[in-house]
Amino acid sequence: SYNVFEAAHHANLGTTALSQAAWEAASKAIYTQPLKVASGGTAPRQAVDARYCIVPRDLRLTAAQILYPSFAHEANIFSENLQRGQMGDVITCPEFSDANDWAAAADPRLAPAIFLAERFGVMPEIFIADAPTSGALFTNDELRMKVRHWVSVFVADHRPLFKANVA
Repeated sequence: SYNVFEAAHHANLGTTALSQAAWEAASKAIYTQPLKVASGGTAPRQAVDARYCIVPRDLRLTAAQILYPSFAHEANIFSENLQRGQMGDVITCPEFSDANDWAAAADPRLAPAIFLAERFGVMPEIFIADAPTSGALFTNDELRMKVRHWVSVFVADHRPLFKANVA
């Protein structure tokens, strides 16, 4: 009944601009999330730090300099570093509409948060209208087919995620 990012109940929503201190605070917020336990039990901490920094295009260089401090001295050869395939922990999200907002996520192999599920498995349903008396096949030499692939993407757990909505 709560939003994925909720300051009061989930403690994974902030308002601080991206900086080294803000990144550490986001990582700590993910690290200290309580795990789910049976009622009456004491919940241990998740104990997983943030790994991915998700930023709009305007904050990509700032995020790279925070996650990779030596990168600050190599900013003038940025295109060469991209060609080498480095800086994989900084993800540029074109859908971020505010140039100051950013997010953090834990490694999904350790603490998955976003799930992708297929209803009928990886293979889609394929329907083919190939009867010899079918109008399209008889008159136009067409073979009509319908392909359905049911995919669902959803957030299953809020604890490995953090978002900063900077005013």
